[in-house]
Amino acid sequence: MRAAAVGAAALALALGTLSPARALNEDVMRNVLSSVFLAQNFTAVCVQVDPDFARETGGKDGDASKVIAHMKDEIIATITRDEAAQIVVSAAGAARAVGLGMIRSLSGGSVEEQTDRVRALCEGTAKPLVKGVVENHDERHEFFERMLKDARQGRG
Repeated sequence: MRAAAVGAAALALALGTLSPARALNEDVMRNVLSSVFLAQNFTAVCVQVDPDFARETGGKDGDASKVIAHMKDEIIATITRDEAAQIVVSAAGAARAVGLGMIRSLSGGSVEEQTDRVRALCEGTAKPLVKGVVENHDERHEFFERMLKDARQGRG
């Protein structure tokens, strides 16, 4: 339940930072994709310290890596190649900045201390976020598709 709440909060955060719409609401696409990229980045880091992370944060359609890849495909399929170029780069950059900021804050001390801090980040922050993103997609898939369709039509 906590994971779903975190995912819903990430989605609400993404939807709460919109600017005026155009033919495509790029802000919605960018913000949703940023959340997916952040979940992907956390998964990539956390499986290094917890090999079961992707499985434990997965959903009904597979482990987190598989579900996140599916979500990215769904989002990108709704936009043109020209639109995707700018949106994907921007979303990936935003997710990378957040993820790196969190990881960098854990540096210092011995390798063991850093690994312990990464494990704690994965358990306390990344796991609920990734699980929330995956569960939100699983449980509210029709809403997810409608949101993408509305963004495609410039509504948000």
